[in-house]
Amino acid sequence: MNFELLYSDRIKQLSPSPIRELLKIAVKPGIISLAGGNPSPDTFPVKELKDCFLKVLEKDWKRILQYSPTEGNTDLIEIIKQYSRNQGINCETENILITSGSQQGMDLVCKVLLNPGDEVIVELPSYPGSIHTLKSYQAKLTGVPVDQEGIDIDILEDILKDRQKTGILPKFIYLIPTFQNPSGVTLTETRRNSIIKLAEKYGILIVEDDPYNALRYDGENIKPIKALDRNENVIYMSSFSKTFCPGVRVAWVVGPKDLIRKMVIGKQGADLHTSSLNQAIVAEYCRNNLMENHLKDILSYYKEKRDIMLESIERHFKNVATWTKPQGGFFVWMSLDKKENTDELFSKAVEKGVIYVPGSSFCVDGSNKNSMRLSFATVSNENIKKGIQLLSEIFSL
Repeated sequence: MNFELLYSDRIKQLSPSPIRELLKIAVKPGIISLAGGNPSPDTFPVKELKDCFLKVLEKDWKRILQYSPTEGNTDLIEIIKQYSRNQGINCETENILITSGSQQGMDLVCKVLLNPGDEVIVELPSYPGSIHTLKSYQAKLTGVPVDQEGIDIDILEDILKDRQKTGILPKFIYLIPTFQNPSGVTLTETRRNSIIKLAEKYGILIVEDDPYNALRYDGENIKPIKALDRNENVIYMSSFSKTFCPGVRVAWVVGPKDLIRKMVIGKQGADLHTSSLNQAIVAEYCRNNLMENHLKDILSYYKEKRDIMLESIERHFKNVATWTKPQGGFFVWMSLDKKENTDELFSKAVEKGVIYVPGSSFCVDGSNKNSMRLSFATVSNENIKKGIQLLSEIFSL
């Protein structure tokens, strides 16, 4: 069978995820991986998870081992509703959909909103997983640069003004405003207010991807963009993957009721519903206030790693590179002299025994070739120091 004749145009134009490909190298013995964006397994609450698993099985096994409503576990939805309201997000039960990870949330947003050729605005740089999903729906992607305060509002407005003249606006703006993946920067409160005003002015949607919000190590908390939304301009997505464990594949979307209903229809064609068992475990975990204590533990854990990475970069890259200083999340974004090319030097890094993710992997226009994403989340403290030292040798600093 010649499958090349059968493949859809959609799949033919997709390439493998660069980060997923890097993970194959990361597992090789002796490699220090500063590339992965995974939470550390050391933070997974295994004992508590086991206890919750046994408790929900004993209490309600007939229900949680059965098919369940597409919208999600009612107990979990109530927990998320209250959590959302505590963040300033005004929502009801009908505004919430439980998804199998945030990646499915993004896929459903695209399934409901995008036709081939529709334009979507993304950050430069942005998360490759969402870029991959957007490309699978054959969207036209336009990048807007990110600086230390988040997406450049002036450039964004210039694009919207230009598109308004043509009469065809982008379908939505995709943002990771808090501890952004990959840059680690956080969109300032001033810019959040500006971007919601732009959304209202031009009648455009914002898709707010917010998986790192609870992972703040210092600085003042900034409310999600969705908390500023008064005209249903924002679709909000978040997840338990970074704070609990990614293997449970439980996340959620908060959006306008009509949109959520359409997403429910789309989800019914994908997986019918997110795992009933996993939802029940997460609900039990949250209901018993275990999440609060767990967060305290993992915040101190990750903060120490973040500080060690920043100190190591300062020691080895001072005056020869610039880098972000994230107040939370998992990532530091480092940019070298323009003549350096992190794509070309990647193989040299592998030979040395350390890997990173080249900056161009995060950019829809292939820019930021002198940059890289560094993750401190899953690396031992000693290997963070050693890895940064090896990078300084690779780049001849």
